[in-house]
Amino acid sequence: MERRQLAPVLAYFSVEMARDAVDVIVVGGGPAGSSCARTLVRGGARVAVVDRATFPRVKLCGGWVSTPIWDALALGPKDYPGGLWEWTSCHVRYQGVDHAVACRGWFIRRIELDDFLLRTSGAELHLGTPAGDIARDSDGLWSVAGLRGRHLVGAGGTHCPVARLLAPPRPMGPVGVQEHEFQADAAAVARTRIGGDGEPELLLHDDLSGYSWNVPKTDWLNVGSGTADPNEVRAAWQAARAHFLETGHIPADAAADLEPKAMKGYAYYLYDPAHLAAAARVDADGKGGAYLCGDSLGLAQPLTAEGILPAVISGRVCAEAILAGAPASYPARLAAHPVMDDYRRVFRLRETAAAFARPSAPARRDGGGTRRARARRLLSAPRLRGRAVATGFAWMFSGARLPAPKLIDLALAVGEKWGRRRQDARAA
Repeated sequence: MERRQLAPVLAYFSVEMARDAVDVIVVGGGPAGSSCARTLVRGGARVAVVDRATFPRVKLCGGWVSTPIWDALALGPKDYPGGLWEWTSCHVRYQGVDHAVACRGWFIRRIELDDFLLRTSGAELHLGTPAGDIARDSDGLWSVAGLRGRHLVGAGGTHCPVARLLAPPRPMGPVGVQEHEFQADAAAVARTRIGGDGEPELLLHDDLSGYSWNVPKTDWLNVGSGTADPNEVRAAWQAARAHFLETGHIPADAAADLEPKAMKGYAYYLYDPAHLAAAARVDADGKGGAYLCGDSLGLAQPLTAEGILPAVISGRVCAEAILAGAPASYPARLAAHPVMDDYRRVFRLRETAAAFARPSAPARRDGGGTRRARARRLLSAPRLRGRAVATGFAWMFSGARLPAPKLIDLALAVGEKWGRRRQDARAA
């Protein structure tokens, strides 16, 4: 058959293959992927979710969800069928002093939450299926695990294959975590926990480089440590383990579950505005592209490292951009989301505080310098500073929105200006 006679046949098969394709392939069935899939399906898209794990599956995570999660999921706490532990007090130990801070949040078990969100997403589920090699065919469709789709969403965590493809910038390294969730006698847990069922016990590290936790969930305990430097996480857990055992806040017969060999490690990236640059790679015609959500992009809260909320928000915002026919708007939409806007402020606050923590050039001891030194000593008084730090951390742990954002922006601008002056003084 001549080439011109083959053309109609090839065109026919090209159309039929395109009809067999889904609109969106989502790699990863965690909260980011399932939230993206759910929003897309409700908007009329055909979606396939690919995950190498079978669900329900064990997922290393403390299981902490903050108040904004319910709006992000369009779900009420009473509508969630899995285990749910609401808390109204957060127990924070900082610099040897214990603080009970009134705030609100919930804990879940990821093995239950992830399965529920995925099963109710309405997407086609391809579980126990590794993504394998990701390619694009001659029709411009993504090819993943035998599936074909116009859009490709990476929601498979830190090591997501789509993240390797888009290669988001990483100005800073990942944080390190050692964590373990295990079952224990409910009566023993109730006798030894520091507060009510579900109330977190947090050990905020003295240098503010991380924190450790002990979370009772009736007959389950979740314990662990997280540090800004992954090389420090093992030592942090050893110190936390000793504290929990010495204070008797964990049943004595659970000591074996606190041994280093029982802990599991992982790493992920905190929010950095630079990460959003790689949130989307869209085709020139705007009809297809690849996108990153959740931990595959690096969106965890810059101080508390909360990951579930930004995962759900990014998955939903990505889906909304695709459904609007404006996938290239995804990074801007994500940056403008109120929670992400707060993360940007917290990131700036963290960076400004780090700049002020560095040694500065010797200052002249004039009258003004003396007054400033006195003010610094007052503000750094152990009791005032300790209570303020513990309260502020617990408040952020609850997911509360930052108050007076414009005022905070103004204060940050002044702080950043002073920080640059200090840097110039050191360089001089």
